[in-house]
Amino acid sequence: MSKSLNIASSSRSDIENQQYHHHEHHSALLQNGKDPSLPANHPINALSAMRKFFILCTLSYSGFLANFGIAIIQVAFPTLGKAFGVETSMIPNTIGYYLLGFAFGPLFWNPLSKTIGRRPVYLLGSALYIPCVIWMALSPSYACFSVSRLFSGLTSSFSQTVPPATIADIFIKEVRGHKMSMYAVAVVIAPAVAPLFSGIIVAKTNWHVLFWLVLGLAVVQCLLYFFVVPETLWNEDFSTPLQSTDAQPTAPSPEPSESYNKDDSSKPVIRHLEEAHQDPTTMQGHVGPAWMPWQRPMEYLQVCLSPFLMLRYISIVIPSIYYGSLFAWSIGITIVMPQKFENAPYSFATIPLGTAFLAYGLGGILGKWSGGLVGDKTCSYLERKYGHRQPEHRLWALIPILPFMFIGLIIVGIVTSKELHWIGFLIGGGLFFFCLSAATGLLQTYVLEGYMSRSMDTQAVFIFFKSIWGFVIPFFVWDWGADHGFLEEYAAQGALAAGLGAILCAVFIWKGYEIRKWQGMPVSPR
Repeated sequence: MSKSLNIASSSRSDIENQQYHHHEHHSALLQNGKDPSLPANHPINALSAMRKFFILCTLSYSGFLANFGIAIIQVAFPTLGKAFGVETSMIPNTIGYYLLGFAFGPLFWNPLSKTIGRRPVYLLGSALYIPCVIWMALSPSYACFSVSRLFSGLTSSFSQTVPPATIADIFIKEVRGHKMSMYAVAVVIAPAVAPLFSGIIVAKTNWHVLFWLVLGLAVVQCLLYFFVVPETLWNEDFSTPLQSTDAQPTAPSPEPSESYNKDDSSKPVIRHLEEAHQDPTTMQGHVGPAWMPWQRPMEYLQVCLSPFLMLRYISIVIPSIYYGSLFAWSIGITIVMPQKFENAPYSFATIPLGTAFLAYGLGGILGKWSGGLVGDKTCSYLERKYGHRQPEHRLWALIPILPFMFIGLIIVGIVTSKELHWIGFLIGGGLFFFCLSAATGLLQTYVLEGYMSRSMDTQAVFIFFKSIWGFVIPFFVWDWGADHGFLEEYAAQGALAAGLGAILCAVFIWKGYEIRKWQGMPVSPR
């Protein structure tokens, strides 16, 4: 009897040791950015850490450049108004036209990215952006300039939706939020950095040079995509599993949830790692195009329409609309500030005015820490605590940021209304950009993780509402403050930012899982 107990105890000990070593091996692989549940040729495992870093830098640069092209005119409103023979107040509207291109461009780029692959879209989009920049530089009239801005937004919009999908392709979920925040910060700080260059160029030379600078950066973007970024679109080969000659045929892998089948009207092109439950020894796949659009025109039409199907999902649409409002308030700050600071009592010269925008860039860089690292740490902590990981865990990191949104906008409103020292405007604006940068990483990753197998479509919805808000805001933000008072304007914006954010966090932390499950979205068991 004693001998049997010893044998049983020894067996349990061996099993525990095996489990421990397996856990340690799995943890070590995750620390190296690898996922042992995926095949060796999957981009997560096949690409080195250094290669992933350079890819991320290129994607971030691309997101930065598109927004840099929008904001390069921030300090040149009077110069462009005089050149085109229109009122200065009409020039900010061209920011909206550029963002309108951002809103609708992904409807063209995303389906291509999901079929022919990520790399062809990067190369084609970055190449088409170059002549659009030349068009802006050589525009002879306001109407021509406005149209060129619209097409520049359309061609460069790939940089707003495809890179997040590539980030999901190559990084494990434990670090995805942190990596997304690096990309998000590049997008956020571009409007803060561009006016510095704008001020120097306008003060020293003519406005055409603004876009010759953007042209040079656009050529660099195209070269970076050509030499640095490989194809990362992963396609699973369910029909050719590895098996021995005497083995039974391998059954297709189970879907992650029953609701996934009920939800999708078309078969997804790519399944991401959250849905990869297959044994890596049998699950096989390849990187490359899924299929060519002209081979399956009706199926391609379904792919083109798939972003519209995302509009029915509450947990995707509501956070996207809310984030769009935050982005709009930030655009409003950058439109109001130059028009205020150029006139008495501030009377800023062009170069100091452009330099003042750096305060917003500093806030955006600091916000990366809160939006990315803190968000990932929060998710990891709650995963250890509850034994499961859910996208809603990330929203806990947004709650402490909300009061500072209100404070930042109130400071801006008081300084603008009372014409106090200009440093107060920069402090308030910088604080809001800190909050915006953090919220960008948190909300964009939340939307992406809510439906990983269709991350491109979720990002199209996210960018659509962001861009529509950005398109509308230049047409009324100055008149709102001038007619009703800037303090009242920014107080209302701050109340909406903090209040709606608190409601959003409360509802989705409380019932987000149930909402996603009720609507048939893929969910991980709790």
